[in-house]
Amino acid sequence: MPLFGIRVLDATSNIAGPWGGTVLGDLGADVLKIENPQGDPARSMAPTDGDRSAYFHVVNRNKEALTLDLKSAQGKEKLAELLDDCDVFLTNFLPEQLEKLGLTTEELMKDRPRLIIGNLSSYGSDGPESSWPGYDATLQARTGIMHVTGERNGPPVRAGVSILDIGAGTWLALGILAAIIKRDRTGVGSLVETSLFETGGLWVSYHLAAHELTGAESFRSGSGHPAFSPYGIFSTREGQLCIGVGNNNIFHKLCNALNRADLINNPLFQENVDRVAHAGALAIELEKSFTLHSADYWAKTLALAGVAAEQVLPPENLLQDEQVRAMKLLLEYPDSTTGVKLLPGLPLRFDGQRPAIRKAAPHKE
Repeated sequence: MPLFGIRVLDATSNIAGPWGGTVLGDLGADVLKIENPQGDPARSMAPTDGDRSAYFHVVNRNKEALTLDLKSAQGKEKLAELLDDCDVFLTNFLPEQLEKLGLTTEELMKDRPRLIIGNLSSYGSDGPESSWPGYDATLQARTGIMHVTGERNGPPVRAGVSILDIGAGTWLALGILAAIIKRDRTGVGSLVETSLFETGGLWVSYHLAAHELTGAESFRSGSGHPAFSPYGIFSTREGQLCIGVGNNNIFHKLCNALNRADLINNPLFQENVDRVAHAGALAIELEKSFTLHSADYWAKTLALAGVAAEQVLPPENLLQDEQVRAMKLLLEYPDSTTGVKLLPGLPLRFDGQRPAIRKAAPHKE
């Protein structure tokens, strides 16, 4: 694998930081998870599985574990010994914690100029809020993601998956990869930093640009999108259907597949901006056709016609999904003692091969 031979110490906890370590582990790095005597809080996130949990299995696979009390002299001595023989050190400690533990960048790299340090925090290492705690949901609220998520007249809601945790962890791994390339070229390590706050800011880039162009306030669009129409969820005879129409050509294909060519020349729906302005009226017309058949029927019919369309299904359907099997997305989990049998691998393949899950998430030492 690409990172074979790279040694990583992962002293992060919860979800975001550990996911960054798991990405590196999936890519072949040798990852040692450092936990304090109380253990990673992710071990007790529901539902639990002994001293592991569903989340812990996902974000700590392909790692070994070691318990260290970094506040003790013995723990600090052992960590220093491990740092002398590693390539990458991952933390998600607050700035004052790094200072107290003697783990500032200056101290770590003083005798280890090739060390790559990755630090993932809630708000970043600068500014008046750098010491604030944060979670995926609270940063979704702060950065506006909640504000634009949910139905137009409903309350703001959290996205159904931990998009900031997984996103920030992925950025952390990406930054580490770039730092490894730089070190191979220059012989010098780097400090790589990212945060939930920065990740949330990036995720709302479109909304910021749209506001700068129009001055209008951002709003919730439900399953739809403020930039495209028709786009989002529609009711059918059986089940719900999500469609995406990004240009006039696709709109014409949709209308022809529905036997509604009359909509193509309707002045209310001529251009995308017209369809966005009259999205409600267009949805009424489309659902007249969608209610004639099931979501399954329309998903297949529209896909064959060149229109992006899918049934709205629960995540567990992926366990029996034909496309998942064809892509070998679900990998066997190498642990016969748990109910977890399959997990999605990284959404990457190298020469047709998806990185394997070589090790189950470790039990507490």
